[in-house]
Amino acid sequence: MTTSITAQGKIVVVEFKLHAIRIFSSDVLQQLLKDDPQAGTQELIGNIKKEYQRLFNKDFNVSDSSMSVEIWAHVYADRFAEGVKEYSSINIIDKIAEKIIQHADVIDIGEKGHDENRFFWNGLAPFKEAIANILFGSQKK
Repeated sequence: MTTSITAQGKIVVVEFKLHAIRIFSSDVLQQLLKDDPQAGTQELIGNIKKEYQRLFNKDFNVSDSSMSVEIWAHVYADRFAEGVKEYSSINIIDKIAEKIIQHADVIDIGEKGHDENRFFWNGLAPFKEAIANILFGSQKK
């Protein structure tokens, strides 16, 4: 089911399936993340999770940090991939970073067992603040 999710007055198109969501990257999503990316992302995730709960009567079992990192990776694909590659000497991470750049227009987020890349995002989730600093450090006031 495709629906509109509102966060900070911006409307983002999201498709819901059991065990997965799909966020359609757009100029509106970029505007949502422009002024305060962390707050915009957190509100979007909270509203997505509320709608998922309403639709399926169960929680979406992906951490907010994992979802944040995945959203940022797609919206800021070039910056994210270069930042990750700068800190990584692991070949698989470099390959996934390159894949992100090529598939940045749709953000597919699935629960463990329903998303072949969940391990990657879950692995980066503990580094959410460091990633935010890499991506948004210059935006801080």
